[in-house]
Amino acid sequence: MRAARILFAALALGSAVLAGKFSPKADEFKLNDELKVECAQLGEQGGELSNADGSLRWISPTCVETRKPLSLYYGRDGPIQCSVKAEDTFHETMLRSITHDRALRCRVARNKLAYAQYMELSVRVEGVRVRGAGGGKSAAMRRISGNFNAVLHGLQGNLVAGSVYPVMDQPLPETVSGVTTMQFNQKWYEGTGLSVLMANKRHEEQFVIEPVVAIMFCILTACIVYVVGRVYVEGSLIPRAIKEHRDEKEKAARELLLLDAQATATSSDNKKTK
Repeated sequence: MRAARILFAALALGSAVLAGKFSPKADEFKLNDELKVECAQLGEQGGELSNADGSLRWISPTCVETRKPLSLYYGRDGPIQCSVKAEDTFHETMLRSITHDRALRCRVARNKLAYAQYMELSVRVEGVRVRGAGGGKSAAMRRISGNFNAVLHGLQGNLVAGSVYPVMDQPLPETVSGVTTMQFNQKWYEGTGLSVLMANKRHEEQFVIEPVVAIMFCILTACIVYVVGRVYVEGSLIPRAIKEHRDEKEKAARELLLLDAQATATSSDNKKTK
């Protein structure tokens, strides 16, 4: 029972240390955290609109697929799709960006601090001219080219740099009338360089063992070895040795009795002979 208590205490201590080491801090992003994208709303004349307190009016599209604001994802690569309805304020802002040839001022949070720091991104929205149903040059109209690449850099749970830019291609087809579909192809990197993908590097960093953790591993291993060894010695080795010793004593006693009996018999035979 005492050995079991020691083992339980050692495991609890080791789990607490490892949880503290490998768990991200509260103000750091972790793998697959959502990074909400917000952009400054544009007015009819193409200017950025402000709130009553003078701050910019930040808006984010509501994606038809998720019914949530447009978000990128921390620490992973791959495509993201977001379809925006025509009545969405963000859709109108994108059209005004094309009309006035003005890039959108967008932002994403750098970390999870209570007073979050933001990284601003200048996002240009490209339009593609298509023919209307009536034909002719006057029937030409602009549609949003919804193909974007997003390249972001992170370091230890914080965003450090990034860029979002359009990819000129054929406009994505509208799956439903009045809906514009955007696709973002993400690429994540660790640090400011382009050599190591963040999606792999951050995963490896979580398993870098520091000296304190190594010492705790050694202590935990020693405790486990001690408990297992003690259970083996007390539960198996010692009882077996005692049993073997008892068996040898009993065998020796039987042999001694046999010798005594033989000696007695021999003595009796000698007396009869005399």
